[in-house]
Amino acid sequence: MDYSNRIFKLALLSFSLSATGLIGFDAAAANVPSETQDASNSHRAFPSVTLAEPANGEHAIGLLGAKLPEVAAWYGKTTAQFAKMIRQDSSVWLDKQGRVFYVEIQEPSQHSMTEPLTAPETALNQEQTFKLHSRAGAPRTILLDFDGHTTTGTAWNDSYGTPIVSPAYNPYGVPETFTQDELDRIHLMWRQVAEDFAPFNVDVTTEDLTNPDDLAADPIARETSGDQLFGTRVVITQNTFSNCDCGGFAYLKSFNDYGANTNYLKPAFVFNSSVVGAGEAITHEAGHNLGLSHDGQTNGTGYYTGHGSGVTGWAPIMGVGYYQELVQWSMNTYPLANQPQDDISDIQYYGAPLMADDHVDDMSIVDNVTAMTVTANGATDQLNAFGLIHLSSDQDMFKFDAAMGSYSISIQADDISPNLDIEASLYDSSGNLLQTDNVADVLSASLSGSFASAGTYFLMIDGVGKGDPLDTGYPDYGSLGQYIISATVQSTSNLQTPTANIGTSGYSPAFAPTSVSFSSAGSTDDGDIVSYDWLFGDGTGVTTTDPVDDPTHEYLAPGEYIASLTVTDNDGLSDQDSIAVSVLNRAPMAVIAADPLTGQAALEVTFDSSGSKDDDPQSSISFDWNFGDGASSTEAMPKHLYTTAGDYTATLTVTDNLAASDAVNINISVDAPPFINQVAYGEIFTAGTVSGNYQDSALDSGSSQTITERQSGGKKQNRFSYLTHTWLFSIAAANLVELHLDASMSVSPDDQMILSYSVDNGANFSDFAALSSGDSKHYSTPLPQGVSGEVRLRIEDSDQSAGNNSSFDSITISNLYIRSETDASLTPPSAPTELSASMASSSQINLAWMDNSTNESSFNIERSLNATNWTQVQTLPAETTSYNDTGLSADTLYYYRIYAANGAGNSLISNIDSDSTSPASHFNLSASGYKYKGVKHIELHWQQYQTIDIVLDEVLTASLTGISGAETAEKYYFDLNTEIKGGSSHSVRVCESGTSNCSDTLNITVFP
Repeated sequence: MDYSNRIFKLALLSFSLSATGLIGFDAAAANVPSETQDASNSHRAFPSVTLAEPANGEHAIGLLGAKLPEVAAWYGKTTAQFAKMIRQDSSVWLDKQGRVFYVEIQEPSQHSMTEPLTAPETALNQEQTFKLHSRAGAPRTILLDFDGHTTTGTAWNDSYGTPIVSPAYNPYGVPETFTQDELDRIHLMWRQVAEDFAPFNVDVTTEDLTNPDDLAADPIARETSGDQLFGTRVVITQNTFSNCDCGGFAYLKSFNDYGANTNYLKPAFVFNSSVVGAGEAITHEAGHNLGLSHDGQTNGTGYYTGHGSGVTGWAPIMGVGYYQELVQWSMNTYPLANQPQDDISDIQYYGAPLMADDHVDDMSIVDNVTAMTVTANGATDQLNAFGLIHLSSDQDMFKFDAAMGSYSISIQADDISPNLDIEASLYDSSGNLLQTDNVADVLSASLSGSFASAGTYFLMIDGVGKGDPLDTGYPDYGSLGQYIISATVQSTSNLQTPTANIGTSGYSPAFAPTSVSFSSAGSTDDGDIVSYDWLFGDGTGVTTTDPVDDPTHEYLAPGEYIASLTVTDNDGLSDQDSIAVSVLNRAPMAVIAADPLTGQAALEVTFDSSGSKDDDPQSSISFDWNFGDGASSTEAMPKHLYTTAGDYTATLTVTDNLAASDAVNINISVDAPPFINQVAYGEIFTAGTVSGNYQDSALDSGSSQTITERQSGGKKQNRFSYLTHTWLFSIAAANLVELHLDASMSVSPDDQMILSYSVDNGANFSDFAALSSGDSKHYSTPLPQGVSGEVRLRIEDSDQSAGNNSSFDSITISNLYIRSETDASLTPPSAPTELSASMASSSQINLAWMDNSTNESSFNIERSLNATNWTQVQTLPAETTSYNDTGLSADTLYYYRIYAANGAGNSLISNIDSDSTSPASHFNLSASGYKYKGVKHIELHWQQYQTIDIVLDEVLTASLTGISGAETAEKYYFDLNTEIKGGSSHSVRVCESGTSNCSDTLNITVFP
């Protein structure tokens, strides 16, 4: 006998598919069992039941008594359903704890037991026989135990005693060794069971790898619910412990049990010894462990024995499969079926996941279709492939190349008790069905014929049913399993591919529109070229059949095109060649207009690009406006508001769809307005109850904002009423800047409201008015010459002394604004020059520049980390020529620039200079100020150099030795007596004695 196919089948069974997760329909199928049951039932506590003995039928129901509903509910059934199952199926037994197990009754039958489709043969010795694996490495295991087993500590022992010693499989009564015939039988039984469980990610094995000392690695035991490596054991033996005259034992729903008693309801037992009888019984008993009940009939038949005859004679696995050749998982689809369970869904639910799909179902994405393996054999190619139909919805698609001529294709299911009835369909590359084979009384499929042309062909494999399942047929539900494809086709290696050659005649690059004449001269083949497919690269193309019809094509738009020619010969083989075609692009023309060209700020200008154009056909242009003040637009006709006086150059750049561009400028002159009224942009809530917001206080808002005092905390006699509120402005520089507001104060016996302003970001405030009880009028004050940038207005009550809380005063503010008035004759200042930046410390860089103007009102300092993105960091008064920028990051490069400003606008930007701060100071200086008897002291702490110089307010004040303290981050300290009274701020740093190695400079404020 030819054994090579058997070896190939073993390899097929052992092949591990790439994925084990469920996808698509597979996942949905595994979500719920076919019988309604709480998902936690199989792992929650079983009812406490004690029976005198194992029992079945009415005796079992009677022994359960009042416990019947509780046990029925644990198994997901009503009391009536559970009682009916026990009464109608005599193989259903209850053990002494009330758990269901099945005792397979060996009844006399008029049927003849079938034999394997292929006579037993094997080349495996005993060592090989007991190391068989259908899917090594799978997360689930079904162990076929043929070499004897001792059962202890299980439910079987509770009913039948301890230990239960099961002898090795020994149909011939020779216990000392396994004969070759017994090894052959074991091999064939393993093949049957492996085919039954092929759709599932389960390893059917004869090798016992269990390890009670390491449950996490044990392939049978399940330690916790998170343990995904588990399974069951089926012992094939003689019945040595029960006088049941039965074919086997198995508990229901025990496969995925976990915890300390994970194996309490295992193993299952098979007492049948024939190849088919034991093979079918092993799958059947494992099915009980996986939650499956018997497939019987409503006429009282406990096991359905099937129908039909021959290789398509059918029976359900959970009925009796001994007497038919096609035995499959089922779903209530046979005459008088009494069992509604969905076998495949329940098997997944109780622990055995489906395999993932191994091949795509169709040819919609050709690159995803599996290519068959090719072995060259002279003028023909031998093709091979294999696969798995794992669900009735699964179809497997394969592809192969073949030359014109004859072909033959054979698809075979497993040759030992197959479960798969195969339909094969052959398609051409366009999806046209060429041939289908599904002979009614044959499980395999074969296709043969002759291809009219060379090309790529597609073969689809499907598992199918037969006829009417309620008569003598069966559905495709259980038509699952593995298959092998072998085919012979004419080899494409003997065919010669044509050669494509594309060219042009009289072509040179030109402006659009332009015509190009193409040529196929030089395209050759050993046979005949039957088609010339031209693509011109602009979305158009044409097909010709003769070189005399070589096309001329007109390109309507400029661009770079790739034209291609594909030639196809009479064998269906093709080749492609391509050539570049350049159509020249004309640059667009920009035309700009604006109205008005001059005016007073704020000046709105309408820009016009309507004269701009591109003379190329099918072209388009885009617009990019730069208004000269940092703003931009991409509209064709934008409007822009110039808010600051100055001379601006606006630029329009037009760009066509091929990136060619043109630019044009226009000048806009903006004069300074005589005055600008500026309202608050924000506010700071410090103390008090506020009604309204800063927008309500603005000039001409038509509303007002009221702030009312609140009461302080503390002891009752020390409490006082108080309020503080601040408005924020951003002010343009001008010749004259005045603050205006309307204010009214409530009648008050004990307070005034003080109005003050700050031009240094709130560091200092200057009082300019005080409101007394009942005051209500307009208030104004000029602000310092040259002020610009941020200005703050603050309102604060005058008396916050303890006990001043007889009333809660309020003040109402309206028509609040700051007016900047500008002399029309004023011109913008000259730009500062010679800006220099120099490192002072790890947190400070000092700036200096030359003031070239006599009419500036301020200088504005800008800083950047990349010389591209700038941030304004300070506004300085007129006549300033230096600035120390503090609070910087250590070891960082900073860029600086500066410009002057006045009421007429800003100067040009100065030069850019940069420097880096030094690395972080290792002095780690800290300082704090305090007063002692009115004299200011500064306490210094530092880390390195005990002998140091102290620089106070940039003056070397003392050279001394610090006092050594604890070994902390501040190792030395010194109390510096400034000998100065009052309150003020001071800068201080320490240096290594006699050197320029200094700490960062700290600013310390000592309050009065």
